[in-house]
Amino acid sequence: MIENIELILISLLILILSIISFLPLIYLNYAKDLNNNINNYNNICDSKKNVYESDINIKNTYMWNMCNHLFDFNVIQKNFKNYTATKNDESEDKDKDIININRDLSIVNGEFNIMKVYNDYLHSSLPLFIVMWIFFISHIVYNIRGKDNNLKYEYFFHSSVYIFLHVAVITIIFSLILKKITEIYADTKAYEYIMLLKELDILIKEQKTEPSFNNQFMTIIKNYSGDDISSVADIIFTKDLIDELAYLHKNIIKKGEYLHNNNDYKITLKNIDNFRYYNNKKTIDKCNEEIEDVSRFTIVYFIILFFPVYMLSQASKSNFTTIAVITILIFVVFISGYIVKKKLE
Repeated sequence: MIENIELILISLLILILSIISFLPLIYLNYAKDLNNNINNYNNICDSKKNVYESDINIKNTYMWNMCNHLFDFNVIQKNFKNYTATKNDESEDKDKDIININRDLSIVNGEFNIMKVYNDYLHSSLPLFIVMWIFFISHIVYNIRGKDNNLKYEYFFHSSVYIFLHVAVITIIFSLILKKITEIYADTKAYEYIMLLKELDILIKEQKTEPSFNNQFMTIIKNYSGDDISSVADIIFTKDLIDELAYLHKNIIKKGEYLHNNNDYKITLKNIDNFRYYNNKKTIDKCNEEIEDVSRFTIVYFIILFFPVYMLSQASKSNFTTIAVITILIFVVFISGYIVKKKLE
């Protein structure tokens, strides 16, 4: 019979949960590199510094692909304000079309927050976080009860310190990475950009031609993207298109109106005149910097992974290097599978 079977099993569980927790961070960096390659390809083909001055589809740009990784494009409309409900609103942000993003909670009003990467990391890390605390508390309780029964555990102090340090490291790193992920949403223009594109997407898919402002909008879009346009991803943004939409926005605001839609969202295309700013090199570099800040913390996962690997080698009386190599192979398989899964999604 295998000795220390309980320790082997708990070490394996912690190892697997640590790897699962790590995956969203790996894919975030992978997505950044992939989208930078898209952006570089567009610049090379276009031979311009700012690729967005030329005729390139939204779906082939960095910001579109990166923001779709950061947010769930299918559900972000729940952050739009309702025009009827806010018509007589006298609050300071009454002129805004969208609700400020809540970066402190995973669940808002009974629904998941629209921050997809934040949610992915939180939910993939919670099992590790919970298991470690349960393991630590149960270890303390079990040994205290054992001492009451006059059972001697000479390793109690050292084992408790070891587990506590492991739990403390995981808790601190878990909190820091979550904070760093929220800074991607807080310190970049990704939220404003993706919400603007969602406004356009809703209007394009509904294709309302009444009242007059909706008709003007559809006329402008079809003039530049064709009559068969079905999604904002297929729009070819040019300087003239942006200028015409910005002019339409000014007229909408001047009349105190909004673009009508099935859910009565308060759509005015407020940020359309910032479109070129959202897609310039400075904005893209800022997004990359925030993601790199998160990626720097991934090095500490090697410290986290060291604990269960070391315990496995001790409990199974195996060579540490052998266990480490096996762990790396498992890690590579997990990452490869995760990236394939994300690509299919």
